[in-house]
Amino acid sequence: MKSIYHRALGEQFHRLHPEMQKKYGLTSKQNLMVLGQGRMTEIRGTNPFIRPLLQIGVKDYLIFAERGKDVPFTLENYVYADEQGRETVSWIRRFFFPYAIRGFDAAMRYDEERKCIVDDLGKSGFVQTELDLHVTAQGGLYMESKAVNVDGILSMITPKTSVYEHYDEVEGAFRVHVHAEHPLLGTLLMYEGMVHTEFLPMTYKNIPERGVID
Repeated sequence: MKSIYHRALGEQFHRLHPEMQKKYGLTSKQNLMVLGQGRMTEIRGTNPFIRPLLQIGVKDYLIFAERGKDVPFTLENYVYADEQGRETVSWIRRFFFPYAIRGFDAAMRYDEERKCIVDDLGKSGFVQTELDLHVTAQGGLYMESKAVNVDGILSMITPKTSVYEHYDEVEGAFRVHVHAEHPLLGTLLMYEGMVHTEFLPMTYKNIPERGVID
C-alpha cells in the first residue's frame, strides 16, 4: 500500500531524503503517528492594523493573529481511513505563545479523480485546497496550493499556501517553512523553524474529529 504522498509524487517519491520517505510514506496499515516537537524561529505576517480580523479563524484552527520569535511548536500527524474509507493524514499544529495556544490544522487525502492531494483546512474543512507536490534537488518536499474552494465554491481571492520541508542531517531534525499569502493583503502568515520527530503507536482513539468546532 502506498501513502497518499507516494501516490501523488509517483517515482519522484524515491528522490526524497530517506527520513522524508519514512515520514511521508506512512499509511494507515502501520498504525503509527508522527509526533513533532520544536520551535519556530519566527512567526510573522499581516499588517498589525488588520491582524485582529484573523481572530475569526482561531476557533476553527485555521489562522491566528499572534506573532513572535522562538515559539514552541508541536505537530501531530495521524494516518487513518476516514468515514468514506479514504486514506487521510491529519496535520495538527500547535503554537505556544506566552498567553495563548494557537492551532493551524488540516487533513490531506489523495483524490482519485483530480489526481492530486486535497487539503481540507481547519477543524471544519470549510476551506479546501488542491496541492502540487515536487521533490527538490536536496531531497526535500515542496507543496503549493493551486486551487481554493470555500464551502465548495471556487475562490480566486483566498490565500495560497506553500510548504517546504527538508531533513537536516546535522541537527537530526526536519526544517520547515510555511507561507500563506493573500492576493490583495500580501503575506498573512509565515513561519519557519526546526522540528524533531518520533514515531509512536496509534489507536483509533487518537483520530481527530473533523467538522466539529468547540
